[in-house]
Amino acid sequence: MAEETFDPTQDITPEQFAQLVAGAKDDEIGATIRGIGTEKVLTRVFEGMQERFVPDRAEGVDADVQFVIKDEGEEHPYGISIHDKSCTASRTKLDAPKVTLTTDLVSFVKLVTGKAQGPSLFMRGRLKVSGDLMFSQRLMTFFERPKA
Repeated sequence: MAEETFDPTQDITPEQFAQLVAGAKDDEIGATIRGIGTEKVLTRVFEGMQERFVPDRAEGVDADVQFVIKDEGEEHPYGISIHDKSCTASRTKLDAPKVTLTTDLVSFVKLVTGKAQGPSLFMRGRLKVSGDLMFSQRLMTFFERPKA
């Protein structure tokens, strides 16, 4: 009989993930994600964003968005494309995004789980925005955030 293994990137709901983030210190968040595999966790987070996309909130939006998540000297680029009330996410470096958001791993996780707000991260220097600043302020409203 094959042994079942627990895969935290598949076996934890977005709500459970948000609860874990809410109750953890920054260094604990980073260490836990690195222990699972940064790339694996980020890929699942972006899949979750795609799943939690709310088309009606993005009425008339036609945009590609670049995320660059930095961790331990490494960059993890992900793109989100929002076109015709649909959303796709992938690990890619986009050619001409409408906006590029660059942040560290922990700040990114807090942003997508609703434990930190973009403007606050931006003002503290933990989020850099290039391109359409006004659009970047609307971006996270296109997604249903997990309830923690």
